[in-house]
Amino acid sequence: MAKLKSFFLNILLVFCILVAGYVNNNQQAFSKQVYAETAVTSTAKQELAKAVLLEAGIANNYNRYLGNILDFGFSPETAKNTKFMAWMQGLLEQEAGWKYVEAQYVEQLEANFSETELKELLDLAKQPLMKKLLQSEIQAYTNTAEERRELLFKVWDGYNRGTFPLPPDVKP
Repeated sequence: MAKLKSFFLNILLVFCILVAGYVNNNQQAFSKQVYAETAVTSTAKQELAKAVLLEAGIANNYNRYLGNILDFGFSPETAKNTKFMAWMQGLLEQEAGWKYVEAQYVEQLEANFSETELKELLDLAKQPLMKKLLQSEIQAYTNTAEERRELLFKVWDGYNRGTFPLPPDVKP
């Protein structure tokens, strides 16, 4: 009788070990599957976000808008030196341009939009009317460059000359 009990206990122990191993393997397989699906979704969402930024022209506009720094930093006379301004714009793009902030923009889109919404945005950015609107905005920005430079220079020059007194509670 003791041998029979011992035999059944050994079989029960082996059975428990096999069940535990089976459950563990299934959990690992499930975890791998969930991780793989999450990684694929994340990668797909990331690629969609990049495509939206590219198609909407946000990447190019970021570098273009770095020109505001040039508008602020140089007089309208200096700005007429197109070779210098082109070189300076290139330098800004190289040292402080889109490539340094792209990941943050992508993360922002991933955080704020679902994959479905990103697909809709991409489709919208590809629409001819939307492309026309975005192109029109870029053209308007480019066309106002000289006036913008002059206005910004006047403000900055006026500030430096004391034309615009600081409020008492504001310190530079």
